[in-house]
Amino acid sequence: MKSFGYLIRTVTCFLLLFATWNPSGYSYAAWLGTDDGSRLSVKIAVGLLLLALYAAYLRIAWVALRLPGILTAVTILYSGYLSLRHLGVLDADAPLWSSYLALVLAGLVLASGVCWSHFKRRISGQSHVLTPPP
Repeated sequence: MKSFGYLIRTVTCFLLLFATWNPSGYSYAAWLGTDDGSRLSVKIAVGLLLLALYAAYLRIAWVALRLPGILTAVTILYSGYLSLRHLGVLDADAPLWSSYLALVLAGLVLASGVCWSHFKRRISGQSHVLTPPP
């Protein structure tokens, strides 16, 4: 897979997270919050689609990284976040930026899990095979 495939997978992870919730108010969570009583069946269908996408993406990330890999990715990204705060690049009192940054960090962890098996196969020749759970 070329770098375009990695880019597509990463953008898809970000779209999934930002479509579910974001601080701007244009998300599935905000759409559910509107109590207009219309389009309930569409809201349920979109919710089921998001749930299926989360199940697939989280399963792929879990199989590729497992707990040590996920904890390592979160630790590296969180230490980078703390370093940026310590250097004064990020304001600690700005909750809006913190919300976006949390979404970006979660997107990067999910994207690394989704892309990891492809990267590992390209580097070492080993591949992950998804097996059904017991």
